[in-house]
Amino acid sequence: MHPLAQISYKNILSIAVPMMIMGLSMTMVNLTDTAFLGQLGPVVLGGAGNAGLIYMLLIMIGMGFSSGVQIIIARRNGEKHFNAIGTLVHHTLLFLMLYGILLQLFLILGLPSVLPFITESDAVAAIIERFLNYRSWGLYFNFINVTVMALLVGTANTKILGIVMPIAAVLNIFLDYCLIFGNLGFPALGVEGAAIASNIAEGASSIMLVFYLIFCYPHQKYELFYKVKIQLSVYFSVLKTASPLMIQNFVSFFSWFAFFTLIEGLGERELAASHICRSIYMVLIIPVFGLGDAANALTGNLMGENRSDLVLKMVGRVCALSVGFALLFQPIIWFGAAHLLTPFSNDAQTLNLALPVLKVIAFVLFLFGVVIVGFRAVSGTGRTLTALFIEVAVVAFYLVLTYYLTTKSGIELYQVWYAEFAYFIAFGILIFGYLWKGNWQSSKV
Repeated sequence: MHPLAQISYKNILSIAVPMMIMGLSMTMVNLTDTAFLGQLGPVVLGGAGNAGLIYMLLIMIGMGFSSGVQIIIARRNGEKHFNAIGTLVHHTLLFLMLYGILLQLFLILGLPSVLPFITESDAVAAIIERFLNYRSWGLYFNFINVTVMALLVGTANTKILGIVMPIAAVLNIFLDYCLIFGNLGFPALGVEGAAIASNIAEGASSIMLVFYLIFCYPHQKYELFYKVKIQLSVYFSVLKTASPLMIQNFVSFFSWFAFFTLIEGLGERELAASHICRSIYMVLIIPVFGLGDAANALTGNLMGENRSDLVLKMVGRVCALSVGFALLFQPIIWFGAAHLLTPFSNDAQTLNLALPVLKVIAFVLFLFGVVIVGFRAVSGTGRTLTALFIEVAVVAFYLVLTYYLTTKSGIELYQVWYAEFAYFIAFGILIFGYLWKGNWQSSKV
């Protein structure tokens, strides 16, 4: 494809829309979990929400590794070095399977000793432990999926993700309905049921993706499923790009976890309300992550083709699309906020706390969309260490501000969420300052 055709709005959306569909599917599962578990009470909802954050926090390191591989795959694809891609995929899968074993051992054997330092509530701690004991078995399926996603996004073949993930999401929601409440003859397992449902759905998506690679994907071109000799040099090369992303993903998600831990100090209802808003927030930013993936993949491919001169033009177009999606969501938030909240809880006080938070999120969406696209483009250049330094600096500022707000006497929950504005303004200044003036064009991966 001609480089100018690659950065057309049509091609950007052809990569981004399947990723949006995938993101919507995954988020609908999270929303369903939140809505179903919310019927079991605010303590269960808050505990399961924190358990989900712990799980995501731990797998972020593995996802950071796969993101680094995705950047290298995109560059090799642009350079037409197709045979190197299969080697990268095989090495990635082995690394993530070993990491999954370590994580599962920690979640089952080590987490109970750590929980007293994470939460002050014994009830919340019990919910976290029950959920993660079962959820840990889904780690292996998750890592198979992110490996395949790195391949598909890096080679700009994302359409299948927009098919497989909705199917898995429907299965997950159906199993949630059956296993959380004991419907259709299934046992009522509560939070354990939600974990088991997620594991089964992820396993189903792994099977579908592997079948696609075998029967529908040009795996011979990329030398997939070939016998590969494990080479430490490949890992060293990948880790040079991926290790900053592994740390950055951990730092980014840790900031969310720390944010909710600080909010827990305001009360269990405040925690539950914030988790409800986070679930809705995750739906509203789905287009941003899809567009961010497109920006990341296109940056790598363009630089592999020695067309770094087109990167900023591409970023501008992706940012314009992101702002457009934020505008589309404004009427839904401002005129339908109450309807968005009611499925998640029947507790009036929790809903009253959540309503003004959604109004804050409405404004944040514009900043979020533009900044994340710029950030993903910086990562796509291969300058992942620079991206890490920017992220660490901004997260440190964000957490200090959040701590100050949550310890301020008489603070309202929605006022704590103002920290999001400060976070993205600072982030945007650093990211776009680097894209405008930084030396990223000569980056090698």
